[in-house]
Amino acid sequence: MDTKTTRTSFRRLFYTGLVASITILLIGWWLGSGDMFHLPGGQLIALGRLFGLLATFSILLEVLLIGRIPFIEESFDLHENMELHRLNGYLMLLSISAHIVFFVIGYGVGGHLGWWPQFLQLNTQFEDVFKATIGTMIFFAATAVSVQAVRKRMRYEIWFLSHLTIYAAVLLTFLHQVNSGGDFVKQQWFVAYWYMLYLLVFGLLGIYRFIRPLYITLKHRFKVSEIVSEGEGIYSIYVTGRNIEQYAFRPGQYATWWFIAPGMWWEGHPFSFSVAPQKDRLRLTAKAGSGDFSAKLQNLAVGTPVIIDGPRGAFTLERATSPDILLIAGGIGVAPYLSYIDQLIGEGKRVTLLYAVRHPKQIAFRNELAALQGRGLRIEVYVSGNNRYIDQAAIAPFVGPNTVAYICGPDGMSKDIETLLKHNGFPQKRIISERFAF
Repeated sequence: MDTKTTRTSFRRLFYTGLVASITILLIGWWLGSGDMFHLPGGQLIALGRLFGLLATFSILLEVLLIGRIPFIEESFDLHENMELHRLNGYLMLLSISAHIVFFVIGYGVGGHLGWWPQFLQLNTQFEDVFKATIGTMIFFAATAVSVQAVRKRMRYEIWFLSHLTIYAAVLLTFLHQVNSGGDFVKQQWFVAYWYMLYLLVFGLLGIYRFIRPLYITLKHRFKVSEIVSEGEGIYSIYVTGRNIEQYAFRPGQYATWWFIAPGMWWEGHPFSFSVAPQKDRLRLTAKAGSGDFSAKLQNLAVGTPVIIDGPRGAFTLERATSPDILLIAGGIGVAPYLSYIDQLIGEGKRVTLLYAVRHPKQIAFRNELAALQGRGLRIEVYVSGNNRYIDQAAIAPFVGPNTVAYICGPDGMSKDIETLLKHNGFPQKRIISERFAF
């Protein structure tokens, strides 16, 4: 089975699993709450239970999407995964809000209480409801800092730490669900179903987000071996380790890198591999000034231990199914292409690189790119400081009937380039984009 078929199959499996799980959820809800529709306020309470179940399902789906599970991350592009995460987050908050509103009004109708006294009663007389309220506030806070206008003004480290609190929120709401959920009292099979979902989701999370990185780290004992300047403010960090050639990744993939150094050990950031596999060293490349973390990398000491959480991603050359490959890079976005340009040329493909930078001094990997030009790579450099941009006219000469285009660069640029490609007749399936934007 080829990569494209496998990718499609996994996507279908993912969506089939979602539909099947929601169907079971609806059946369990109806069997547990369907007889409440004839009671005073019963319809509202039943709907409140439904939205509570949908909220819990959305929470588990959020955890699954951030669990770094290979079959998900290799079936969806990075920005697709993030978009699913974002949309599901809004669905989660909508469901939580509806759950609270319908419950307060529904129980208020039956008990002849106003909304505020009823809210207080639910939090004081129902087991673990107050804990769920705290968990709900955590979910809303985590979502608030993820809104684009807020996120752009926030350091990545603060945003990352704020999202770690979601695990505590999940635990708080889980206790409320199993101890006070009306749909669970009479249906042991439904209780077993939810326990199975929790075990599956958190089992996968534990394996791929914690156990696998620890195992890989202990196996290879990664450490910084050299730091090399590639251009103005651009640095490559070389990493070596025990049996480094056995560390497997596919060209174009990335990992989350943790450097065990003062002021850095507690935060990990995603960077692409900027060298082909099966070398004696791994390499990542970062631009100082793109973030506080990136600026610190140039000062790492040789021998600094490294934890690598990966490989991850689907920005890989297996999707380059055409003889004509167009690579579009913005700034440091050229880095992942260095891991597979040589292989593409070796396969006889016609490869063109459109490389956009702000200043000529920011052109990275000059020697490597020059060597690749000697092997047949065509390079066009666009310096915005000289009023040269990758626009409609720049792209048009390289668009063929079967050209596959890769885009890697800042989020705004990547979106603009994707729009330009579509204007040139590119179907979405032949546009492969990698956008690192938290």
